Amino acid sequence: MTRKLFIGCGVILLAVVMLAACAGPQGEAGLQGIAGSAGPEGPQGPAGKDGPTGPAGPSGAEYVGSQVCAGCHNDIYEKYANSGHAWQLNPIVDGVPPEYPFTNLSDPPEGYTWNDISYVVGGYSLKARFLDKEGYLITGEPGAVVSDPQYLDQYNFANPLLGLGAAWVSHDAGKAQLQYTCGECHTTGYDLRGTTEAMPGIIGQWAAPGIQCERCHGPGSLHMTNPHGIRMTIDRDAEACEDCHFASEGAAMGTANGLIDLYAEPHQNKHLALDCVVCHDPHTGVIQLRQEKVQTTKVACETCHFEEAQYQNNPLHMMNCLECHMPRSVESAWSDPALFSGDVRTHMVAIDPTQIGQVAEDGTVLPQIGLDAACRHCHGGQLGSPKTDEELINAAMGYHDRPEPTAPVPTTTP
Repeated sequence: MTRKLFIGCGVILLAVVMLAACAGPQGEAGLQGIAGSAGPEGPQGPAGKDGPTGPAGPSGAEYVGSQVCAGCHNDIYEKYANSGHAWQLNPIVDGVPPEYPFTNLSDPPEGYTWNDISYVVGGYSLKARFLDKEGYLITGEPGAVVSDPQYLDQYNFANPLLGLGAAWVSHDAGKAQLQYTCGECHTTGYDLRGTTEAMPGIIGQWAAPGIQCERCHGPGSLHMTNPHGIRMTIDRDAEACEDCHFASEGAAMGTANGLIDLYAEPHQNKHLALDCVVCHDPHTGVIQLRQEKVQTTKVACETCHFEEAQYQNNPLHMMNCLECHMPRSVESAWSDPALFSGDVRTHMVAIDPTQIGQVAEDGTVLPQIGLDAACRHCHGGQLGSPKTDEELINAAMGYHDRPEPTAPVPTTTP
């Protein structure tokens, strides 16, 4: 039995070996079958830690112009268009002068036509200057190498507060080929490199004339294409405004009239802790609100200084805080030294009751308001006889100090 089983197994093994020896070559692989369906996705793992912030790439944003901004922000644009920001530098196209919201500029300087003018500097209020076709500030008659010192090159608008009508005045007469270097504060997208429209009189170039939306908000092309994904940002700090509305550090010189030059006013007071936009809306400015006869600031002085507003030791005054604490002691276009008044309000605010003048003997502008500016623009002859220095000092000392309360008189019972 065992021998038969052994012989049978040997026969089977021999048959397998013979079949293997006789097997043919490997055939080609068959077609791949259809992949099975994916299984269900596993649960989301915990979020990993944020990696380090990479370097900022180029923004790629370009200037598009305020008219494009107006497509979505028309209510803001309409206010802005009537503000002084929009009218800092105005191109003359086809000999047509600008049409300002509140002023009328009918003629260029003597000897020029509007076809001879490339840009008007300002003109929105106070004054206007003019650039010739080469970009130089006009300081004399056409073609003059050395201008007449009495040439009238600046147009001042009327100032009823000083009793002065509109007139041409001499500002830079006698300065030949005076280049325009004010683009940083009068244009949008200013670049010191290059020359605008190949004009040799203009230093630098810009994306657009005037202070347009993108001067403060930055180039808007990316925001325009993706307004919700790419938001416009704005620096609300006072330093952003002072890029142009700059203040000196106390060493600037006063004007020849004993007033403060527009670019020489020191801002050394407690209001430095505030941002300009706390009081001012940069889209409106002051002039158009004054034209509308509404409050020119977002808040009133009394909002913070309510105790001072409640008491003034001269019952005949009870006047607006600005008349004393922000007198028009700054000169931009017109001034009247006899009235200690210019045409722009100071932002120094603090009054020194022991200080009379505004400019020291060395010409330095003093950092507090003196009594000439605070008081004598009224008490210098407009309201009766002028006051002496001693009278003003006595009146100014403790002006907002309340008197000590007196004890009530006891009543007696009859």
